[in-house]
Amino acid sequence: MPSNKSSSKDLLNYLKINGPTLSSKLVSHFGISRPTLSRRVQALGNAVVSIGNARATQLAARHASFSTAVPLYGVQESGQIEPVGHLCPLIEGERTQWLLESTNAPAALFEGEFKDGLYPGWPWFLEDLRPAGFLGRAFGKRMAKLIQIKEKPEEWTDSELLTALTGFGANLQGNFILGDGPALENCQALKIAIAKGDYRKSTPEVFPEYAERALEEDEEYGSSAGGEQPKFTTMVSRTPEEAPHAVIVKFSPRDTSLTGRRWADLLYAEHIANEVLREVGFKTAQTRTFHLDKRVFLESERFDRVGPTGRRGLVSLRALDAAHLGLGQGNWAKAARQLHAGKWITVEDCECMIRLHCFGELIANTDMHWGNLSFFLPDQSPYPLAPVYDMLPMRFRPSSTGEVIERTFEPKLPKPEDQAAWLEMHPHALTFWQRITEHPDISSDFKAIANDAILSLQHIHKIATS
Repeated sequence: MPSNKSSSKDLLNYLKINGPTLSSKLVSHFGISRPTLSRRVQALGNAVVSIGNARATQLAARHASFSTAVPLYGVQESGQIEPVGHLCPLIEGERTQWLLESTNAPAALFEGEFKDGLYPGWPWFLEDLRPAGFLGRAFGKRMAKLIQIKEKPEEWTDSELLTALTGFGANLQGNFILGDGPALENCQALKIAIAKGDYRKSTPEVFPEYAERALEEDEEYGSSAGGEQPKFTTMVSRTPEEAPHAVIVKFSPRDTSLTGRRWADLLYAEHIANEVLREVGFKTAQTRTFHLDKRVFLESERFDRVGPTGRRGLVSLRALDAAHLGLGQGNWAKAARQLHAGKWITVEDCECMIRLHCFGELIANTDMHWGNLSFFLPDQSPYPLAPVYDMLPMRFRPSSTGEVIERTFEPKLPKPEDQAAWLEMHPHALTFWQRITEHPDISSDFKAIANDAILSLQHIHKIATS
């Protein structure tokens, strides 16, 4: 039975176990008055956090593993760094929750079930900052050496992730900077370096050196990398007079091997896909290709960057789904309809996603996972669709052991609800495959694949329209 003889310690223990709780429920549970509750909260000092106001006020226990709230900053398109708010860690049993106390945070972060700025785990809008893929694995190895944590970022606790990001997260996806420590200082230092002209002479000629350095940091590539494409990030200038811009650069193994030749073909194919889509009105990553030191490099201008130092907020489809849908899986077309039904995206972007899904199906892109489509983070919903990236025929990538396996491409008939978009994108897919056959630097093996794909698309179109 609840008793008014309970103490402040009892209140704290209850909050640690049960997480954020309405003050009215606490008054009832402990059989005390609101003034008594207020006195016990005051006695606990910084150990208890108040969420919301008036009758909807909740109380929560601050997580003891974190000494203070963590400042969150946003780099604006102008390059200026502004406070967004503070992230306060809370405890609920064995789970960490997070409270965003806003200074100037976008209203989009408080929509839906997050109106109080309370997140039942690592905040969804920061989930994409968790290192992943080729770059993430290399980053994880660095962190394992520097701060003695596990190599795999997906195994990090919230505390470990926070330590890594506040210390080394100066150049992450999107525009957020966590903490007022080394990450913020390094972001500021980068602005100074750019202003001094440090990147004015950085041109693609340095790419082979950067590729070797990237491979040194990730010895697993080519053995257990799971087909992930190696890459690095840098700043480049097209001329010594031009201001530098941020890029992500994918690169192939040396094209003296079948594996290297196939990845080179795929990087050319990604560039072609971007060109074809852009010509018919889609926004795509701006890409260029280079053949240097027997490798092919695909330079992609970062669309989460503005000019030399500005940035734009960005969230993946995976993060947006985690926040507002909870589907967890499915194709882009299904996600598009669900997002539009919830008014999280516009009808135009919904239709665009459906067409992109169909185009990917028609060019044998088997890697359209939910991390390969993103949205700009707005002040409030709807979320604008970001430019297309990673659109290429991944069905034909080498295996995780580096072996080039003979595969066929058998396009499927569209679902009835996708029929119109599929028919619209069919001729653009044919254009894509045709340009593969005409490209002077693509191998004869991959051109044969393209010719077969053209025949398959022509055949499936007859069936779809009969």
